[in-house]
Amino acid sequence: MNDPIRRTRQPAKPVPARIERMDSGELIQLLRQNVWLILLVVAAVMAGTAWYLSRETPVYTGEAAMALTNSEVRISQVDTQMEVYDLTRARVETELDRLRSRNFAEEVAESLNLYGNTEFMPLTEDGPPLDSIERARAVVDKVLGSYSLQRTGESLVISIMAEAEQPQLAADIANGVVNSFISLSAAQQVTDLEKSIGYLRRQIETTGEQLTLEQMQMADFIRENVLDDTELPERLRRERSHMTSVLAVMDGRNQNDPAERARLEENLEAVEDQLAARTRNEMQLSRMERSVDLMSTRYQTMVERLNQLEPQRDQIQPDARQVTVAEVPYEPSWPNIPTTLALALPAGLMLGFILALLRSSVNRQIWTGAQATHVSQLPNLGNLPRIKGRGVLGRRHAPAWTLRRFPRSEYSEAIRALVTIWSSQGARDKGHRVAMVTSALPHEGKSTVATSLASVAALDGMRVLLLDFDPHRAGASRMIDEKMKSNSLIKLNDGSLPVAEATTPVPDYNNFDVLRIDRDSRLTPRAIDDFADNVLPQLTATYDLIVIDTPPVLGVSDAARVGALADKTLIVVRSGKTPERALQNCVERLEDSGIHLSGTVINDIQPRRYRQMNLGGSYGYY
Repeated sequence: MNDPIRRTRQPAKPVPARIERMDSGELIQLLRQNVWLILLVVAAVMAGTAWYLSRETPVYTGEAAMALTNSEVRISQVDTQMEVYDLTRARVETELDRLRSRNFAEEVAESLNLYGNTEFMPLTEDGPPLDSIERARAVVDKVLGSYSLQRTGESLVISIMAEAEQPQLAADIANGVVNSFISLSAAQQVTDLEKSIGYLRRQIETTGEQLTLEQMQMADFIRENVLDDTELPERLRRERSHMTSVLAVMDGRNQNDPAERARLEENLEAVEDQLAARTRNEMQLSRMERSVDLMSTRYQTMVERLNQLEPQRDQIQPDARQVTVAEVPYEPSWPNIPTTLALALPAGLMLGFILALLRSSVNRQIWTGAQATHVSQLPNLGNLPRIKGRGVLGRRHAPAWTLRRFPRSEYSEAIRALVTIWSSQGARDKGHRVAMVTSALPHEGKSTVATSLASVAALDGMRVLLLDFDPHRAGASRMIDEKMKSNSLIKLNDGSLPVAEATTPVPDYNNFDVLRIDRDSRLTPRAIDDFADNVLPQLTATYDLIVIDTPPVLGVSDAARVGALADKTLIVVRSGKTPERALQNCVERLEDSGIHLSGTVINDIQPRRYRQMNLGGSYGYY
């Protein structure tokens, strides 16, 4: 029997650290445990997506494409000549920005007559009136939001994706953007050309007037200065030479005629003045001729440029050309129900898996022996697969019949392994053994395990007594016989009921008996002590193994009291049902009562998981 003094529990082997990482088996188990949650989440996501899509207004998409020219022709502002420039990336980005501008959207809206189109923007009671500025701004905003631009890499092809609630309108907007861009670029070139032509015409007119004026001034200058008489300079030079000769002769002959000499000198000076004036006038005329020639050249150049530009008005090439014309779509691009539902399926699966992980992190139930060892600090002695029930619905458990009928089943081999491991813990103690089987909560399979342990021990040749100390449910004895007689604990203690008459043999077993305590018996400390002093010695003298089935530890205090009769106690944990906190409280309560705990056993493991984890098997399995 147990020592009433509490002893410090020493694990039989080092307690393994808790495994935080999830392996493939745990992942499969997680999915299997939460399959209905995941399917429910997937169904909810799919149904919500379908409901949302059913309420969405269909949107149609039209796609058009245009290609920018590799080069652009512009009129130089310096010399008003047509020049060709290579199309740079900055220029392309500029054109994209222009396509996204409000001014361009206004041109598109104007070209498509969208300001008064109530299908494009319906009139509402709270909205702006038809011809108001506010509605015009709203239309431009909607036009800007109805199309998008796409460009791949350094390609000069720009795709226009237009969306609208009407298929024809979607195609019209896509084509309208392209047509507006092409027409505006051509119109801009025409405008620039007309400006240049007008500028040249004004310059030609002004230059022609100045040229005529200077020519008239030059003609008047020639006429006023008799520059058209080409022989006059020669006559003046001859006359100057003659008078110079006369004066020289007069000086050589020493003729002293002051009046004649003064006359000749005066005439000579006048001739000299005429020659000097003639030279100056000729130089001035030369300058005037150069100015007229220069202006005439400028005039001729501008006339030639005008003659070059004027024919270009009919040969304007726009900056882009349309390569794809948007066709009227037959099906809406949104909502795309098949594609959206196809995307909603993995999204629902992912959300369901996340919720399963959250549920697993919040749900602190015990599934594996390592988890039970971590919580209880006790060795886990075995893992038992789920036992099949008897009857039409398979709800009646009959461990004694199952173990005898299927001695090589997975459950039989697992119970036999548990008995072997449990027996090896006390191999040095060759005396009689009293083992107690309990659990933290009801419906964890303690009665099934207790009956199975007693049955396997009896099949192995031991004399076994199953002592049913659960007066409330009597689960162990009911599994053997529903109508099994019960016995008063008081009569057993005072000897009025002999032990041999209180026990009931199990059918088909030669050395397996059951002793059931009735419902009216109270498991008080005094009654347990009297049983230990008066009845237990008779039982240990008769049987090799006594297995005690008790009520759950956390339900009533009977298990802690009955535990004083046992040499060892086994705690049954139901896989996926027993909370960690319940097992921890159960261990603490039994230790506080001085009960010697052998370890835990994981019960009711699903057969498929039992095989996958290689926890045991039978010849039939191999």
